[in-house]
Amino acid sequence: MTHSFPLISGQNKPQAWTIAPDAATLVHLADGIWSCAKQTQQRPLVILSTAGPLMGLRIALEKQRPQDLSPQIAFLPQVISFNDWLELAPNAWQLPKKYSELERWLEVYATLKKHDKLQAWFKVESGTSSWGLAQAIITACDTLSASVAPRLQAELSELIKGSASNNIQDVLLGESWVNKTVSLLEETIANAYPELARKVLDREAQVLLTFWRYLSSASDPAFRKQFAMAAHLQQAKLNKTSQVISRPIIWMNTADPSPIEQEMMQAFLNDYAEYAPIVDIRLDWQTVALWAEAANESSAAMNNSLENAAEAQVKLNLQKYHSEHLQLIAAKRFEELAWATAKTIEQHLLAGKTNIALVAQDRLVARRTRALLTRLGPALKVQDETGWKLSTTRAAAALNSWLELMRSPKEGPTATDLLEFLKNPFFDLEKCLGKEPNTCIGVIAQLENILIASQAHTGWETFYLAIEGAGQYAVLNGSISPNPILLELLQRIRAKHFAWLPLQVDCASASKQLQADLDATGMFARLEKDAAGKQLLEVLGAFDLSKTSPISISMRFTEWQSLIKAVVESANYQELGQSAVATLTILPLSATRLREFEAVVMVGCDEQQLPAFSEPPLFFSDALNQLLKTGSIQAQFIQQARDLSQLLTSCTKVSLLWQSQSQTGEALRPSAWIQRLQAEISLEQVSKKMRKRSAQAQPMLQAKATLGPDIPMPLSMSPSAYKALRDCPYRYYVKNVLGLRKLKGFEEGFDASLAGQTLHRILRDFYQALKTVEHTNPQLKQDAQMRRAWMEQHLNSISENEFKRLIAGDARVLGTLRDWQKQIPSFVDWQLQRDAQGWEYFDGEVKVGFHLEFVGPEGETRHMRIEGYADRFDINTQVPHQAVVLDYKNQSFTKIKERAEHVLDDPQLLMYARAVNEHQGSEILAGYQVKQAEWVALKAKASDDGLNMPRAKEVEELPNILNAFSTQITQDVEQLWSKKPLIAFAPNGVCQYCEVRGICRKGMW
Repeated sequence: MTHSFPLISGQNKPQAWTIAPDAATLVHLADGIWSCAKQTQQRPLVILSTAGPLMGLRIALEKQRPQDLSPQIAFLPQVISFNDWLELAPNAWQLPKKYSELERWLEVYATLKKHDKLQAWFKVESGTSSWGLAQAIITACDTLSASVAPRLQAELSELIKGSASNNIQDVLLGESWVNKTVSLLEETIANAYPELARKVLDREAQVLLTFWRYLSSASDPAFRKQFAMAAHLQQAKLNKTSQVISRPIIWMNTADPSPIEQEMMQAFLNDYAEYAPIVDIRLDWQTVALWAEAANESSAAMNNSLENAAEAQVKLNLQKYHSEHLQLIAAKRFEELAWATAKTIEQHLLAGKTNIALVAQDRLVARRTRALLTRLGPALKVQDETGWKLSTTRAAAALNSWLELMRSPKEGPTATDLLEFLKNPFFDLEKCLGKEPNTCIGVIAQLENILIASQAHTGWETFYLAIEGAGQYAVLNGSISPNPILLELLQRIRAKHFAWLPLQVDCASASKQLQADLDATGMFARLEKDAAGKQLLEVLGAFDLSKTSPISISMRFTEWQSLIKAVVESANYQELGQSAVATLTILPLSATRLREFEAVVMVGCDEQQLPAFSEPPLFFSDALNQLLKTGSIQAQFIQQARDLSQLLTSCTKVSLLWQSQSQTGEALRPSAWIQRLQAEISLEQVSKKMRKRSAQAQPMLQAKATLGPDIPMPLSMSPSAYKALRDCPYRYYVKNVLGLRKLKGFEEGFDASLAGQTLHRILRDFYQALKTVEHTNPQLKQDAQMRRAWMEQHLNSISENEFKRLIAGDARVLGTLRDWQKQIPSFVDWQLQRDAQGWEYFDGEVKVGFHLEFVGPEGETRHMRIEGYADRFDINTQVPHQAVVLDYKNQSFTKIKERAEHVLDDPQLLMYARAVNEHQGSEILAGYQVKQAEWVALKAKASDDGLNMPRAKEVEELPNILNAFSTQITQDVEQLWSKKPLIAFAPNGVCQYCEVRGICRKGMW
């Protein structure tokens, strides 16, 4: 219960004041602080162990301000957190230097790199694990330093009391002091662990002590805290010596301290009380505790009579508790729980509540609830105090995209990494290229389309080839050429990438280079305008250690990148404040201490998440922590029981929510604390379910489409478009008439179509070279051995040159080249056989076509252009006026045979043959008629007896097939123009990989 504020006496010892942490705590605190001010006629200094209740206490002090105050105490008493008070130590500049977390990490990293045995023992495999280990080591060393800090405190106190000087003495932690602590640690370990485990623990203790010996210094937080407290103590002594009255100090532990912290603070208050009044505020949980473990004494320390008394007091508290203030809500699934939480908060808002707390025992549900509440708009202000990491912001993602781009191998990045950076909102293309905005419109989208269309997966050379290929295609088809600044953009980024290729970097030089990169890409200016971006730049600024620290450590770029990620991950994002009608504060249970809210909603109150505890840090067990007096799991449970008791008794509207079914379908019960409340008082549990929606299902019919009057009819058709029409009219309608395309991405492995295009270019260049050499060297036609050697040599040479740039961009392409080179001898054999039959290469990659005449829907005569690119034409020197059209297929001969069985459904060769044979194509092969058409397999396999398998498959009965094709294509086009329904039908082989299947919904009708 709360006692009256004590009378300030002249005794040289702290005075205790007991107060109950209930709904009126802040009011009682404010009244007591003002009473202290009146009694001493001085402005008290109020120090809280945590910063959470600061603002609430200041507001309470303003509300409870007495009317009859003298002028010297008219200002509000100073309320400050313990850490801020330490930073305000007198002559703080004389204290040991305070090292940043980054500097301490680098110090551990340097120590770790010096000792190979340490790396092997810790199994450090990557830079990321190194920084995680550095954090664990620093935490462990700080724990050890804190365990011996009371000895340092006693030494400093004796030094101050016995010193006649008024100057703060620099007391450094030397090697002798570290040696004294070694025996203490060994004794503690011997008491904590059984004898059977000594071999393992001795090694662990030895490694940790080694690090502690290397790293411990007067700058350790535990020791620096003692120096700051000693500075305050010495200033109080100096004030008393100079007959200056020191202000009274009111000290309050807002949470249960660890035994070592309690010991040190009590010793300091006892020493300080000799020079100024001290009031030590203690929390009395007897009238607030709703569970026995929340009483003032832990269960382990209670005897039977005290335990019975505590249980009796708890029952009395439960009888006085207003259960109508508490609401219990359960939901089966995660999404139901998030919606129930959002609806509960919304109900409080509708009831006029403007200061609501969301206690995030389950952070995932809290994050999802926040997303659902964004629909309420700016009228609701959300403050997240759960530690929203800076690494989750889009600014950090933009920085990471640049770092991933720069860590790429020398051949170049993947297209995914390149596009991810270029499409981040902080990249300024105009600033990067120094161009006007109107010249950069659509550049990145065009680059993405080119890379995806050519399946250029990785490598600078591959990207260049893709852009060059797009330019060549544009020239041939009369389309728009790629923007010329695409190549300039790639060159600039490649230059930046080249600068990061050296293996070793140090923080200072790497930080300057990164700053230059961010400025050159325009990211620096845009990050400065973003709230998260500005905080990110402040974090990056700490990496420039050239002026603030002598630490200079060389490391690999990947390790430096991991360091940046680790530092950004450890930094919290501070949201900007904004005015709103209501405020929702998302916070952990521990942050609710001594804070006032109109309503509280707590999520994650199931048996797995409440109570929650943190595992002991690396190197320490719970037993060892107890012996080092740094806390225990039991102490965490007791503190959470007290925090929850305070929350339930101080707030008039509390809703506890939990998920009653785990992801595996197992039932989850509410927390044991909630079950115990239900056993003592009448509490109704509500099960929330999402509202079900019902609708009558209607079976889907076979997809079909009708060409409307506003849809323009096609006036030309390519072989691939006609094949789509034959395969499935509905697919033709979607892809060729409506022009819908699936948003493509990068496929795994080397794209087969890109390999096929490359082989087409190789064969075109090879036959053109062969045709030229035959005119200058007639012997090449007569000597078969010479011809074979020349063909194999030049085909290999052209293949190497053509694949060279592709391999430079993506080394996986080397396998495709080697597979093709294995085909070259048999391909040359096939060509020599054709030479013996009188066939001679005429031309390749030729655009041919014809005008198809058909009857329109009104009986009128119409024409449609049918055209495409033929891979190759040969003429026969033995049979006059005879030609053949060939089509390369990067497939096996088995696939070619299957294609020949359905030639009318894939009549590409028939189109080319008709185009040449008709008048429109006579200028291409003047005086020749195509009498044969063949597919050529570029992946022929050898037979079991070692002989080459057939490579070419001829279209049988070509004249008859051509007549049937002409009749078929005319009927198909006339039916298309008649605007009859285009029905979705195709064999499963066509539908299996069809991009339109998501629209036609085959499988549902």
